[in-house]
Amino acid sequence: MMEKDDSKTDRRLLQDPNSPLSDFLLIERINQCPKLASLKSINETLHDLLDSDDSFVAQIAEVIRLDPSLTTRVLDLVNSIFFGSKDEKRISGVEEASIFLGLNRIRELISATPIIEDIMELGKGSQSFPWTDFWRHSIGCATLTREILSLTDVEFEDETDYVSGLLHNLGKLILAITFPELFEKVYQKTHQNTEGLLDMERKTVGWDHAKIGAYYLWNHHISDDIVDAVHWHHEPLRSENHQKLAGAIQVADFITLGIGVEGLISQSSPLEKSHRELDGWRILFEDKSPQEMESIDQDLNDTIERISQTLHGIL
Repeated sequence: MMEKDDSKTDRRLLQDPNSPLSDFLLIERINQCPKLASLKSINETLHDLLDSDDSFVAQIAEVIRLDPSLTTRVLDLVNSIFFGSKDEKRISGVEEASIFLGLNRIRELISATPIIEDIMELGKGSQSFPWTDFWRHSIGCATLTREILSLTDVEFEDETDYVSGLLHNLGKLILAITFPELFEKVYQKTHQNTEGLLDMERKTVGWDHAKIGAYYLWNHHISDDIVDAVHWHHEPLRSENHQKLAGAIQVADFITLGIGVEGLISQSSPLEKSHRELDGWRILFEDKSPQEMESIDQDLNDTIERISQTLHGIL
């Protein structure tokens, strides 16, 4: 009889295959998650910029800001340098991180970054999923999160607002790469709404994508405000310290879905409620007067129209 190799035994085999994964197994597998993948078109654009003698760090950072994976890896790399030091301040700005790292370090990072299209063609499945829409949704949510917060009294000196919106669905990418079978089981289905998707994620995987993404970011030296906002962007009232940031992401996510940039979600019915009914909206604007709200609504509608046109023309 062959000797059993315990090191290769998936602990999931020891439990009901229809039950969600244990916290222990989830943490173990997420910690072992391969390098996050990028969209092919973005990776190629960065390679071209890095190979050009006329490129500037600002241009390179602008492209990195289009990619949740690269943004996470750049911030992880720069913050890991200071991890454990007396200075607990984390860098959240992509351009600042890029300047600190230098072009050679960024070139090495880009060269070692896998491509999502290639990963999904290597037998892991999920190649039929609209990955370009996932990136487009992330960019739209990032831009709208910043624009929505600009209508309030909340200000960020760095890029925390944009980066938080960009990374809000990072857990979906981690799920696809780390648990491809479970990812397909969840995302091949049509869900009535976002709540239905979250419920199925928790029943199938154990954690929803928001918690998966937040844990990954926390484990990779990303600032606590971004981690907290990503964790609670579907339930901003549960955030203890960053309700307005989480609320802005919730509203931005909802609006981005509403303009037809759904990412990976397949919903059975159009959104029936208004973004004004969300907890995030109330957190941000409940103290505003009717006159102020009229101006805010007009500014936001103009922004939504502009971003909608932009999103359908990129990537």
